[in-house]
Amino acid sequence: MVWTRPLRRHFIFPVLLFIVLSLVIGEFYPFSPFSMYSNPSPEPLRYCYLADGEGQPLPVFFHTGYRPARITKQYKSFRTEIAEKEERRQTASPDYQPRYVLPDGEDKLADTMAVREASGLKVLKFLRERSYQKADYRHLTGGLQLVEVAISAQDNRLVEGARVVATLPAVEGAPPQPPYEFSETDEE
Repeated sequence: MVWTRPLRRHFIFPVLLFIVLSLVIGEFYPFSPFSMYSNPSPEPLRYCYLADGEGQPLPVFFHTGYRPARITKQYKSFRTEIAEKEERRQTASPDYQPRYVLPDGEDKLADTMAVREASGLKVLKFLRERSYQKADYRHLTGGLQLVEVAISAQDNRLVEGARVVATLPAVEGAPPQPPYEFSETDEE
C-alpha cells in the first residue's frame, strides 16, 4: 500500500500505534503496571498515624518534621528489631519464655500485640522528643496514640480496620529545656 508509506515515516505514527494498541489491549496483566488492582495481596496493607489522647489525628509534620510514611517505616523497623531480638533469645535458650517488659514496668509475654505495643511506644517517645526540638507551640505534651490501620481485601471488597497499638500519657509539668538529654533505652 503506497498511501501508508508516508504515514509510517511520519513522527506521529508511533504515538497513533501506541494509542490503538492500548485501547485494544486495555488494562490487563501483564500490560498494566497496576497488578495490585487485579490481584491484591492476601496480607493487609498497614499504615500508622499519630493521634491525640482522644483519638483525633495530629499533623505529624507540623509537630516533628517527620512525614507520616516515615512513622510507619520506623514503626515496622522497631517491630522487626524487637521480634528478631526475641527470636534470638528463644534460639539461644530452648526453655526461654519470650517475655517483654514494657517501659511502664508491665511484664508481658512477647506475643504480637506486646511487640507492637513496645515498638509503638518507642515511636511515640521518639516523636515527642522530636517535637521538643521545634518551637514551644509545637510540643507534643498531651496524651498521644499510635494508631495502626490495616486495609485488606475480603469478600471482593476492601475492609479497613484501625486499632490503637500504643498510648503515651500526657507530660506532667514543662517539657525539658535545651540541651536535650534523651537516652535511647533498649530493653534487653
